[in-house]
Amino acid sequence: MKITKIEPVIVGAPTPGCGLLSNRNYIFIKVHTDDGITGLGEATLEGYDQTIKGILKDLESLLIGEDPTRIEYLTQVMIRQKFWKGGILKGSAVAGIELALWDILGKSVGLPVYKLIGGACRDKIRVYANGWSGGATDPAEIKDKAYVAKDAGYRAFKFSLAEAGWPLNDRALIRKIVKAAEVIREAIGMDVPLMFDGHGRYDADLAIKIGKALTDVDLYFFEEPVQPEDVAAMKKVADAVPMPLAGGERLGLKTDFRAFLDQKALAILQPDLAHCHGFGEGLKVAHLAEAYSAWVAPHCPMSPVITAISMHLDAVAPNFLIQERLFLNDWRNEVITEPLVVKDGFLELNDKPGWGIELDDELCAAHPEIPIAMPRLFRPDGSVCDW
Repeated sequence: MKITKIEPVIVGAPTPGCGLLSNRNYIFIKVHTDDGITGLGEATLEGYDQTIKGILKDLESLLIGEDPTRIEYLTQVMIRQKFWKGGILKGSAVAGIELALWDILGKSVGLPVYKLIGGACRDKIRVYANGWSGGATDPAEIKDKAYVAKDAGYRAFKFSLAEAGWPLNDRALIRKIVKAAEVIREAIGMDVPLMFDGHGRYDADLAIKIGKALTDVDLYFFEEPVQPEDVAAMKKVADAVPMPLAGGERLGLKTDFRAFLDQKALAILQPDLAHCHGFGEGLKVAHLAEAYSAWVAPHCPMSPVITAISMHLDAVAPNFLIQERLFLNDWRNEVITEPLVVKDGFLELNDKPGWGIELDDELCAAHPEIPIAMPRLFRPDGSVCDW
């Protein structure tokens, strides 16, 4: 069996909402073979659609005519044989292809990917909702939307407020975050896991004040309280706040995660399989976390394709904690022919070959690529703030 073609499939997926949310194009990758088996992956990277398409074209010449079942070999070829490793941009393109190779391998032997690497160590996958607030910042609207997500079967929730803040001690911002958390708790109760995503917006001192202010709402974890690559700042926050810290969605290789584990700066690692060079590297990150008694909770705010793929890692990792899923209650949930259904806080595994999913090509074709503009935040003085 040989690779004959790398085909990107671009699907315009505007995100409905009332606040600062990111529209996106889903970038699906189909890897075709001369045996007629086609593998499916995802390389969605908001705001860098043209870049990803260009890198895919640059990588294609390394792969045509190769055996698609030599996954680790081909991943090393893509990473190392054009000299520039490329970070998250190249890592996302590599991931889309690598994921499709696993799908081909599973289909070629008639087994789901999780059975190729030891089999599942759990029967279903615990899941939490992200994006359910629609970007709302008004507490009453946030509370109403929490009820909607709860009625849709979710039993764990993550929220974020896309608000620009001053460094060190922005008391008004802290009050807004705490109020949002309190109204969510009113809707979901105290026993349901609640997580807060800082999106890397805060310096360490402000993040510590936010973490302490959220003590009474009992967060399950505080995600990306500071810049994602700043180990020292993350460590400072971890040592000072009462909840565990999570991070890793913007890290690309297992070596990027190691320093955070060495310093006990993160308790929960969040590799994104569409960005971290694929399933194989994500699995290595999970094993690395296990060696440090840390947890893995894959990042996944994109399409149902990458959610279904992530479930295979969740199934086999003994230290899996909980799976992120974007709250989808429209056509986007149906880009795969058998949509994922959340039941009382869980997603069910299936035993179909490969990833166990297929694109609905007709629906995808009905939603062509769209121009997107990422949200931008500025402080009142005009200075740049992370979105």
